[in-house]
Amino acid sequence: MIVLIGRETRGVIVGTVAMLALGWMVGPAVASTEGINEKAKASLQKAHDQLKLAIDQTEKALGPARKSSGSIRVHMQRVLNVLGGKESPEYADSSEYAEKLQPHFNEKVGNPGDGHGALLYMEEAYEALKAGNAPVAVQEAVEYAIMHASMVEGHAHESVHGTGIKQTQEHAAHAAALLVGAYGKGDSDSPATGALAYAMKQAGLKISK
Repeated sequence: MIVLIGRETRGVIVGTVAMLALGWMVGPAVASTEGINEKAKASLQKAHDQLKLAIDQTEKALGPARKSSGSIRVHMQRVLNVLGGKESPEYADSSEYAEKLQPHFNEKVGNPGDGHGALLYMEEAYEALKAGNAPVAVQEAVEYAIMHASMVEGHAHESVHGTGIKQTQEHAAHAAALLVGAYGKGDSDSPATGALAYAMKQAGLKISK
């Protein structure tokens, strides 16, 4: 049985990111594939694939073809479905939306993802990396991805339940930007800007364009 990382644990992860970033600036770690086990690689690949699906939904929500706030809400609900999966974990304590502790999976609008949840894949990857004593920079990269994706949940929720086109669009735009941040830059040499793509590159995994 898979156990979710608790809200308190995820809050600690997010809360330490600023300190990790400072440590990276002072003395960047040299990453290697040592300590990156098969469990971590599998979870990283699945998280990456699921995040790409979530980004695709935000592009459809905010692209020139959008017709109404209703259309945006549908796509943003699908983003929530992809991120949280069918178990629909609660929002992180660090989020300003933490008081809205409610499930956010809605099968009726469709689910482009596999039902497991991109965030859960990332959390599983982080635990596997930590257990395998993977390079600190790789662990940091996944922490950044978790932080951004956790914030996406709040903005996507506000977009789905927002009042009026302005609020719906603005929160969808914030969610889109944070998703890109979680996905990361494949050519980055920093875990902060590279996020999930950086971790995948260090693990020797293929990064889709």
